[in-house]
Amino acid sequence: MKARQRGFSLLELVVSILVISVLMAIAYQRLERMVEDVERVTFEGTVKNIQAQLTLQVANWYAEQIEVEKDQFSEINPLELVQHKPSNYMGEVHFSQLSDHPAERWYYVKDKHWLVYKAKRYSQLVNEFEQPDLLIYRLVTKFEHPGRNRGLALEATLRPIHRFKWQAD
Repeated sequence: MKARQRGFSLLELVVSILVISVLMAIAYQRLERMVEDVERVTFEGTVKNIQAQLTLQVANWYAEQIEVEKDQFSEINPLELVQHKPSNYMGEVHFSQLSDHPAERWYYVKDKHWLVYKAKRYSQLVNEFEQPDLLIYRLVTKFEHPGRNRGLALEATLRPIHRFKWQAD
């Protein structure tokens, strides 16, 4: 006698698809969270890299006793002072054009004198700025003689204009 061959029933097929769908949804959520964590870590590493290069530049000026103008730091693109710009630095833009540009990139907003990182995934980001995807920095310089307009720079710091915090898991 031949054994009766049988395929999956409709109920078994629906249950299998349902289980696979739930597993895929969970995996997708975790993957999205991981991608956001990668963006956060990359952003933080880039900020530290830029800051280290600024510190080296100021130390070089100080060692060579090169005096700089105080006013030049208030309007300068900080990335003009570094040797290695981030690979995702897209150049100078006006603030009104920033919304048209892609995320996960650095920009210098020349009409505001801001160095801006435009985040793509920011569900874990708490930002005091009105646009939660923009992380804004300005170059702040400390001089040897603070009252003068020209002198030796002691420090150049990239400082956020608005407070923000990435909430890691």
